[in-house]
Amino acid sequence: MLANRDKIFISHATPSDNNFAIWLSARLSMSGYDVWCDTSKLLGGEDFWQEIEKTLRDEAAKFLIVISGNAYSDANVLRDGIRKELALAEVVKKKLDDPYFIVPIRLDGTSYGDFAVELIRINGVDCSSNWAAGFSQILELFERDSVPKINSGSPSLKNWRDIHMRHTSAISEQSEVLQSNWLPITQMPETLYFFERPGARWSAEPRVIASQSKLPTFAHGQLLAGFAPHNEMQEAVGEEFPIKDRGTLPLKQYLRGNTGDILGIAPRDAQNQVSSLIRQAWDVRMEQLGLNPYPLANGQLAWWFPLDLPENGKLLFTDFNGKLRKRAATGIKGQKELPSGKTVPRNHWHLGFTAQPMLGEENILKLRSRIVISEDGRTPIADKTRLNGLRRSLTKMWFNEKWRGLTLGFANFVADGSDEISLPSSKLNSIVISAQPLSFQLDRGIASDPVDENLSDELADAYDQEEESLRLNDPVFSSLINHEEHDDE
Repeated sequence: MLANRDKIFISHATPSDNNFAIWLSARLSMSGYDVWCDTSKLLGGEDFWQEIEKTLRDEAAKFLIVISGNAYSDANVLRDGIRKELALAEVVKKKLDDPYFIVPIRLDGTSYGDFAVELIRINGVDCSSNWAAGFSQILELFERDSVPKINSGSPSLKNWRDIHMRHTSAISEQSEVLQSNWLPITQMPETLYFFERPGARWSAEPRVIASQSKLPTFAHGQLLAGFAPHNEMQEAVGEEFPIKDRGTLPLKQYLRGNTGDILGIAPRDAQNQVSSLIRQAWDVRMEQLGLNPYPLANGQLAWWFPLDLPENGKLLFTDFNGKLRKRAATGIKGQKELPSGKTVPRNHWHLGFTAQPMLGEENILKLRSRIVISEDGRTPIADKTRLNGLRRSLTKMWFNEKWRGLTLGFANFVADGSDEISLPSSKLNSIVISAQPLSFQLDRGIASDPVDENLSDELADAYDQEEESLRLNDPVFSSLINHEEHDDE
């Protein structure tokens, strides 16, 4: 009977269990099975019950029903849609005389005793603690029952399956450390210095002076302020703009908006002004390191690596198992052939970052990665539409492990191999930032090993390239890629 049936039907709670359904659909498809799941098959406009009924009655070889707390509207009462699909599956089960046609999949801690009465006597697959282990059991079940495949496995599909089974992301009950892109600001100057500009020639003069200052400076009304005392600030703004002391305030007091008779300012505005000082100090450090600025529409600068940085072309970082690893900060996107027959890069990509201070009970510098594309290795492409398209096509297959490595490598580069990043704000005061991002302990984790500690950096990069190539050429996976980009440019 199965000879004319090759569909694997997945029934699940929508949208609560969509992520698992998508994950399972992709893995089964990679294994050569033809999968029917509403997350990919019902695109809108179809008579969905007609489609469901046709698939189950005429094409389904197995009916997988995902059971979790989300599948029930009340105790032991399945949601209406799942209940209808299960009822029809029972009819097909009897027609095929296949006691194993219906396969319950337990996704969470829902007790088997609480399963719908139709499922209680059926041996289920437990994915509650480890998705990968449950998936392996499903494959064994399909092989036992000789469920037909539509693709026995082309070489590329087999390679991809092997790679993904090696890197399978599966929910684990073991705790896991989640690493953020937040760098703790561990030290700030204690004092803010305020200066007057006597005889200012026009009302906007203080803002112009602040923008041209060689030290972090902001303007508030007719006042200038920064972390440097008078002699340093006078040198920073230039002798052509004489300034005089107006007073000082403890930084913590200023951030609370408690400014006495110096000026009036709301706490939020005070935080924004101090954030501006931190960003200015950061920009100075980036320029000192030789990175290039890329202006964003919001006024921030993304600092990116030219082709000659770092010296060896690689960012160094220590990975999750304590091993020193490397990540490229620049690379080639595409090639072209010149009339002379010589092959040259079509475009270059450059890693960059923005830094956003977040001030509060804990002071944080949030890093955000940026990819800049150039044709000559020096000048970013000016056409934003083209730039964003190239950037999306380049990075859509860059996943967490890669971005984490790039962030750690960048922080290590800025810190020059030390544990701290020092941003000069005056000759006597610095803003000190930890080069190690904040991490958080989670109760559950992902049972995966993204980089084998025994792999060389070259082999790890080769796996990355192979996996990317195979994913891009797979129609199932590519349909799951979200091409949307949230950008503040």
